[in-house]
Amino acid sequence: MLYCYLFVMDSITFASSSCSLVAGVLLVILIIFLKKKKSKRRVTLALPPGPPGWPIIGNIFQLGDNPHQSLFFLAQKYGPLMTIKLGMQTTLVVSSPSMAREVLKNNDQSFSSRTINTVTRVFSYQGTSLLWSPYGPQWRLLRKTCNTEIFSAKRLDALQHLRRDEVFRSIDSILENCKQENGVQIGERAFMISLTIMGKMIFGNKLFETGSAQAAEFKSMVRQALQLAGLPNLSDFFPFLGRFDLQGLNSKANSLAQRFDNMFDRIMEERLAQRADIPLKYSNEVKDFLDVMLDLREDGTQLTLENIKALFMDVFIAGIDTTSATIEWTMTELLRKPALMKKSQEELDDVVGVKRRMEEADIANLPYLRAVVKEVFRLHPLAPLIIRRADMSCEISGFFIPENTHVLVNAWAIGRDPSVWKDPLNFNPDRFLESNIDYKGQDFELLPFGAGRRICLGLPLAHRLIHLVVGSLLQAFTWSIPMGNEAGIDMSETFGITLQRTVPLRAIPTPRNVSKSYC
Repeated sequence: MLYCYLFVMDSITFASSSCSLVAGVLLVILIIFLKKKKSKRRVTLALPPGPPGWPIIGNIFQLGDNPHQSLFFLAQKYGPLMTIKLGMQTTLVVSSPSMAREVLKNNDQSFSSRTINTVTRVFSYQGTSLLWSPYGPQWRLLRKTCNTEIFSAKRLDALQHLRRDEVFRSIDSILENCKQENGVQIGERAFMISLTIMGKMIFGNKLFETGSAQAAEFKSMVRQALQLAGLPNLSDFFPFLGRFDLQGLNSKANSLAQRFDNMFDRIMEERLAQRADIPLKYSNEVKDFLDVMLDLREDGTQLTLENIKALFMDVFIAGIDTTSATIEWTMTELLRKPALMKKSQEELDDVVGVKRRMEEADIANLPYLRAVVKEVFRLHPLAPLIIRRADMSCEISGFFIPENTHVLVNAWAIGRDPSVWKDPLNFNPDRFLESNIDYKGQDFELLPFGAGRRICLGLPLAHRLIHLVVGSLLQAFTWSIPMGNEAGIDMSETFGITLQRTVPLRAIPTPRNVSKSYC
């Protein structure tokens, strides 16, 4: 290379055309040399270490019923960057804040898409929804549209009366029936609150009003979709089996997806007919999500009706269950530690008082309630495994990560890392009163919503709704465990799209000493 360089320097005295030719040849030689050197280096780099697996099936049987827990224990032996084989899939498992930062921030562009399983592909309109579409122009359009037109602070503020009214209505319903012996199923109540609120925010009507037949049907459909998407599927581990649909999951998913599609089509056709008959004159601040999306479509954006339906699928399937599960886990932890529940209620009494109900504007002034929710996010993250895919080969911490490698960031494990958290298995909200760690995607010790360009778009809405519901339940009632459960609350988990309680939480509400003006 040095010889070539000297030769070029001597050639400066020749004609400019000769110099350009030599320089061009030298540039080509240099590029080829560097590429070969880089390729040779990659060959010398190895995949991260990992547990030995069985031939063909790999490490599938080592995951068990709760993969997030199994991967946590395997990482204790093989390290925070670990490789496993799931059938034909090479999978990278990330289990520490520093390695999560490498994947979700420092190499964010390399891991900007998500692995999608067979059933989820069906529910996401063949992977074209915002949540599951690969990184590219279409994803950027959907992301920008949702970020500015749907989940912006301005839009959420304009629709907060819908959330407030539904939460208040639910509290009133519990007050009227608080003497029932069986108590309240917290998860079911939170699920219906979330479903009704999302229905009103998206469609602007009482389509999913609690107690209606349509709400019951839609709730059943969402539950079925979540169950199907969370089941292990041989086709995902061995893609060549996909055509056979050996477990029948693909057929069931297609049938259920068609029911969703028919419902969305009916709703959208009715709205389009209304818009044709009566032009919308009201301001953007009071429009529901459906009208906003239809406006954008008519304004010449590349949004299609299928894009809009796919977005609704994302919101209902992914948004409702994660929110209700977090509310249920929060109430579970407070029931296990009544002193912490009392501390939260005292803060509510001091900040909000007893003459009015808590509202979203109060959240900023309730540091202990926010600390409680953060601690729940640490121990019971919305999605225990953050899913990514390597769009291109890259190097992380001296290891080579090939293109198309599946990636699992174990948020559940990171929340229990003893090198990060003191006494990590103890539910202690006070730790966040002395810490600036937050869940907005900048602190990799706490990742309930992910991080990077694929961070959950619904974070602002989830933040508001979770705090409002939990705060309202605590302000209105003192909660206790039903008779016969004195031995304690079953804390076992069921792994799926979201981390659910195996045994649904049932609690007894006792009205607190609130004024008549509150009631």
